[in-house]
Amino acid sequence: MKVGDLVRLKQPFIPGIVAFQVYHFGLVLEVVTEGSDTDVLVHLFDPASCTIYTDESGFKAVYGFQLNEVECIDDLPSDAPDIV
Repeated sequence: MKVGDLVRLKQPFIPGIVAFQVYHFGLVLEVVTEGSDTDVLVHLFDPASCTIYTDESGFKAVYGFQLNEVECIDDLPSDAPDIV
């Protein structure tokens, strides 16, 4: 798994109490390993609209999931927005 990969979240995720959309995918920003724990930092991604979730302030929020909570699908879709 590397930066830019598309991952499927094994459990649907709602980013907050004011967000109503359920996310099933993320774009990998970083994979962090500390000891025996590995976390995957992602931007939530909607492949239907090719958009990254932005919070109420307009920022691309970053969420962390444990490695066993995501499944690597493929490289970043060609029509996906810039993840940086």
